[in-house]
Amino acid sequence: HESIANHDKESLRLYVTEKAYPEFRHNTWEKTIHWKFLESLEPPRVVHARCTDIVSKENIFGQVTVRFHTRQQLAVYDRFGRLLHGSEILAKDVLEYIVFEKHLANMYGTWRIHAKIIPDWASPKDPSKLTKIRPEPEPEPTKMLDKPEETPAIADK
Repeated sequence: HESIANHDKESLRLYVTEKAYPEFRHNTWEKTIHWKFLESLEPPRVVHARCTDIVSKENIFGQVTVRFHTRQQLAVYDRFGRLLHGSEILAKDVLEYIVFEKHLANMYGTWRIHAKIIPDWASPKDPSKLTKIRPEPEPEPTKMLDKPEETPAIADK
């Protein structure tokens, strides 16, 4: 979270996988983020673990889904400094399910964030205020003077 808030691309690459990196960067484009971890309401808990081999039997990856219940503060501002989401004053209880991944064949590898799972039963996010340009009002069409329609002359055979 701190790497995202500081727009530190190099340290973010250490903490997230190649799949998650573009998602994290896209959501923070031209935004200022103020994030603060306040406390953990429950100890983190592993809710699911799995490992699989890819291409060969020696190339093993492991994934662990961890449940975090924490209290955090988050404020997201657009490029003009207007508040889009959250508040720097109010703290919220956050329930997150984060998938961590590690290349188990690499003895010195690290666990990195691979994805964030949002359960179906979770309450929907508050809609964010988007910066939009007000459309120009359409000019009223001017009325043409009514002229009788001219019919083309038909020549006799």
